[in-house]
Amino acid sequence: MNKTWLKSTLAVEMVDAGNVVRKQAFTAIAQTATNEQLTTFGKTLEALTGQAFQVAKITSFYQYDAPVAQQ
Repeated sequence: MNKTWLKSTLAVEMVDAGNVVRKQAFTAIAQTATNEQLTTFGKTLEALTGQAFQVAKITSFYQYDAPVAQQ
């Protein structure tokens, strides 16, 4: 099987002062996003929203193709 990366998405959970969880989704995430990059992104969101960054979930999508038979 040939494995091809298609895309990754990011789901972020933020908590406001009333302990209400807010969820936001982002698309077009790099395949090689690092913990440091996600932490920095979370801190940026905190600065912009005034909410506390709690969770980041990355979902990656791949396509698996059967090998092409050579003749």
